[in-house]
Amino acid sequence: MDNNDFDIDFDFEKEYGFDPKLFMDTNEEEQEPDPAEDIGQMPAELPVEGEGDFDLDSILGEDEAPEEDTVPEDEPEEDYSEEDFSEEDGFEDFDMENMDGQPEEDIPIRRRDRVYREDPRPDPEEEAADGEEDDGPEDGESQEDEEPQPIRRRERKPREKKPKKPSMFSKLLDLYLEPLHRTGGEEVVDSSGRVRRRRKPTKAQIFKEVYLPAIIAGFALVLILTFIIGSVTNAVKRKEYRDKVKQQESVKASQDAAAAELEYNTLLEEADRLAAGYDYDAAIAKLDSFSGTDPDHTQQITTKRAEYANAQSALVEWKDVSQIPNLSFHVLIADMARAMGNAELKGRYNMNFVTTDEFTKILDQLYAADYVLVDYDSWLGSSVGVDGKETYFTQSMMLPANKKPVMITETMVNYYAYMIDSNKDGTPDAGGDGIASRLVVDASGDIKAEYVDANGQTQVGNYDLVPILEEFIRQHPDFSYRGARATLAVTGDEGIFGYRCNTSYISSVSQSYYDEQLAGAKAIVQALNEKGYTFASFTYSNQNYREYTAKQIQEEMRNWTNYVKPAFGDVQVKIMVYAKEHGISDYSGAGFTAMYDTGFRIFVDQAEKPSVDAGSSSYIKQNRLMVTGKNMAWHSSMFTGMFDSNVVIDLAARGGSVPNDG
Repeated sequence: MDNNDFDIDFDFEKEYGFDPKLFMDTNEEEQEPDPAEDIGQMPAELPVEGEGDFDLDSILGEDEAPEEDTVPEDEPEEDYSEEDFSEEDGFEDFDMENMDGQPEEDIPIRRRDRVYREDPRPDPEEEAADGEEDDGPEDGESQEDEEPQPIRRRERKPREKKPKKPSMFSKLLDLYLEPLHRTGGEEVVDSSGRVRRRRKPTKAQIFKEVYLPAIIAGFALVLILTFIIGSVTNAVKRKEYRDKVKQQESVKASQDAAAAELEYNTLLEEADRLAAGYDYDAAIAKLDSFSGTDPDHTQQITTKRAEYANAQSALVEWKDVSQIPNLSFHVLIADMARAMGNAELKGRYNMNFVTTDEFTKILDQLYAADYVLVDYDSWLGSSVGVDGKETYFTQSMMLPANKKPVMITETMVNYYAYMIDSNKDGTPDAGGDGIASRLVVDASGDIKAEYVDANGQTQVGNYDLVPILEEFIRQHPDFSYRGARATLAVTGDEGIFGYRCNTSYISSVSQSYYDEQLAGAKAIVQALNEKGYTFASFTYSNQNYREYTAKQIQEEMRNWTNYVKPAFGDVQVKIMVYAKEHGISDYSGAGFTAMYDTGFRIFVDQAEKPSVDAGSSSYIKQNRLMVTGKNMAWHSSMFTGMFDSNVVIDLAARGGSVPNDG
């Protein structure tokens, strides 16, 4: 490339409307300007696109500056923004290293000057070049007088750019690194003094220099936060676990303490009950079974144990068991007025029965007289020899010095139908004689008597001997010696305890009725046995065995075995209470053998004085004292020292008197 080419490339007259030769004071013989020298004289920083116009005076010198374009004063000077320049206007950068393969020092530097858009008016030289004729100057004007017209530029209002608010991310990047992502690169001066523009960073460079460290730092921060959060979470969970364990331990400790307290209180109550019944050995054994470790409980147990041991040492031996009275009652009358209303049976009820109120008074007087209720197990022992035979013997009892033993027996605890069923339809009704119809177990587990009142309403309560006795022992636990209860004697021809469990009811009623009655009888037997009651036979059909032949007694025993024993199940019945005032007179005949083979070992007769005959080791004989209206009214001496018949008997309820005949 030579100088002419350089001149051709830059047609200043065409591009800028003037000839720079007119302003340059040089001749053809002068040396061509050295671009390198010009470059060396150039300012260190060249205006860049969008940053303003070239200052030609600074480049060419004050003497060589071209004549300024004249712009009318009334026409405002335009500002051009970056968008007004483009490659179509010839505004582009040179690649100084690669342009046409020329050496860097031979390539002239093109300067970015202000680019003016062409005047829309036609250029006279271009019209002449196209062969168009010039009309010449108008009349009165000369060409020389024509003033050059300045280039008219379009007036454009400067664009207003709203400054963008930097984002939070940009602020963070500004604090972190030089924001290369927000500039087009840097301008640097090389060793030769040339101003060169560093290439704009690539996306990879920006990512590597700006984002990658931030990502790594963010990832590290996430790891740190994760570790911190995990540590805090684990610490919280460990604390929650420890708190939960402590809470569970506290709850368990509280439950253990409550259980220990319950065990302690229950154990003391049971020990007190046993001690109240004079069974101090059992009471002390109960205390020794306490497994608690509470010092207060242990101290109280020790104190109680010493108390029981002292009371036991104060007991005295009761040796004469033959003098133990056995007070015998029929089933009690709950409403004497109804019993006295039965014209046919009122005399028998008046002479032979006791009311519920009278029985309660008897218990009160017995307790006041220091009597203690005992049973056969209290004074009668037994053993089985090598030959398999069972032998019986009496044994002494240990009672407090002021206490005396007494026994209680109730007979006819089968509740005959004639007492409760007036119309004989098999159901108790209001026409009954004021006597309970059967024993039942209520919802609380207590044994009560079921009773149909005068209005035909079924009531459950203390309408017979068993529930009255249970209530009395509950109030006076020291009345029962080692848990003793009464003896209950039943017949069998109409069932037991008010349940018609005789098989004769199968044909007269139904099999299902019998099955239901048998189940009820078994349930009440179990409940009574758990309470400590003793069971006896009042003969199978309420007969006088002294007048019965051996064959008749044998028949009675067969019926008992077939119809009554199934209701008792595994509970043994060893006591025979003779009915009709007298028992057998021959204990060596077939009648006695029949009863003995059936399992009876204790035979209870009737007399005016207590008596026990233990002469034979294979069986025991005892007398009972019948407590009746007749005996209380006419033979009150039978009960002297036990209760006052005159206080007990209710003559008003009996119509003012009690018959002494029959």
